[in-house]
Formats: sequence, C-alpha cells, structure tokens
Amino acid sequence: MKTIAIIPARLGSGRFKNKPLADICGKTMIQHCYLRTKMSRLLTETVVATPNQEIVENIKSVGGKAILTPEFDMCNDRIAWAYNAISKHGDGYDFVINVQGDQPLVYPEMVDQIIETKIAEPQFKSITMVEPVKSIDDFIDLNRVKVIFSERDNSLIYMSRAGIPSPKTRGILPEKVYKHVALIGFEPKFLNEFLDFGMTYNETVEGIDYNRVVEMGEKMKVLVTKICTDTVDTPQDLERVQGIMVTDQLWLSKTY
Repeated sequence: MKTIAIIPARLGSGRFKNKPLADICGKTMIQHCYLRTKMSRLLTETVVATPNQEIVENIKSVGGKAILTPEFDMCNDRIAWAYNAISKHGDGYDFVINVQGDQPLVYPEMVDQIIETKIAEPQFKSITMVEPVKSIDDFIDLNRVKVIFSERDNSLIYMSRAGIPSPKTRGILPEKVYKHVALIGFEPKFLNEFLDFGMTYNETVEGIDYNRVVEMGEKMKVLVTKICTDTVDTPQDLERVQGIMVTDQLWLSKTY
C-alpha cells in the first residue's frame, strides 16, 4: 500500500504566530515533526504543505520535501490541495495521513499504527488517534479536543473541546477520557468527499471538522496510542514541550 504523510503548517496561527519555526533543542518545531514522521517504516513519502516560503526553505535545509500551497483556513483543505497537486504528476497514493505540524513529539510508531490498521481493516475510509487524559487540567482545557468513541468497534461518536464524557460528579476525572492526537488518515477519494460535504453546525461551533464524518453517515476508526505526546498551541505549551524534549528517548537516540 502506497502511503503519504502530509504535514500542514503555516506561520499565521491565531494563537501563536510563527510557531512552526519556534526553536526546540536546536531544531524548529516543524523540522522535529517532519523528521520524526519520516522515520515511519511504512510510509512511502512525507511532505510539508505550507503557504509560507520560509517554512519550505526551513524543511529543505534538513533535506526534506515541502510544497507551497495557497492560504487556507482549514488544514484539510491544505492537505487536499497538496495531495491533488502531487497526484497530478502521477504519484497517486492509497492512503493520506494528516500529521499536524504542531506535534514535535510525534513518534513514527504512531504513524505505523494507523497504516497497519488500514491494512488490517480496509473498510474504514478514515482513521485517527487518541491518548488517555491524565489530569483535570487537560480535561477542562479548551485547547485539548476530547473524543468519545464506540466500545463495540472503536468508531468515532463525537469530538468536543468540552470535558466529555461529562461526569455526574463535578471535578472528578472519569475513568476513561481520551484526547485527540492530531494524526488523521484518509482515503484520497474520501478526503475529497469530506470536503465537498461542507461544514456542519456542530463542527462550526466546536471548531472541530472531524465531527463531519459522523454527520456524513461514515465511520472514523479511533485508535488508542500508548505513547504519551504533547502539542504546541500556545507559547506556554512550547515551554513545556521544550522541557519534555530534553528527556525524549527518540531525540536522545540521535537518530535524526
């Protein structure tokens, strides 16, 4: 199966401008994300998709590949544009994985888990990933997207910035709470169908477009990763991730 990871990144983030180029232990955040993703043993190709020439040059400086896109508000529009531009040159792929560029601690095994699941369960047109929420602070943090999914087949039920499932007793973290890890795999045809469907009310209110899959009447497989990661949404997040990186086993292995 031919697979491609496309990493969307832009300098104009509303919460933290220029964050893809923020320094973490001597490499930019987007370089960490690209190089770690590229280490996946099952990926065929890895590309950064960005509207900013500075990011293109930053990725090229570490021998990476990047494609310059128009400006888009939604990352999946950028992913689709980049994929369609790449596939015009005859490079078609069976599965596209959106690895969002604010994840400098992504592990290649996480990408492999998504691809292995697609191979084993080809009926799923889209697949994403979650990790357990371990603190009340993360549970109530509106920057952390919480996810509930079916116990029967692990298909997505709903994503929310609110604390879900909401416990009857306030202030107590439920036993099973998961937050979204922003790796999302799509069949290319389904990605275009997803975009053509258009935005729904719930996704607009939440600011989470993957709820659209449920409203389309489709199933998104949800995988639980055992790897603890972290994302950068704010300058405060960057400080925390900088502290984590100095003890990160993949970084300390000096393999990238």
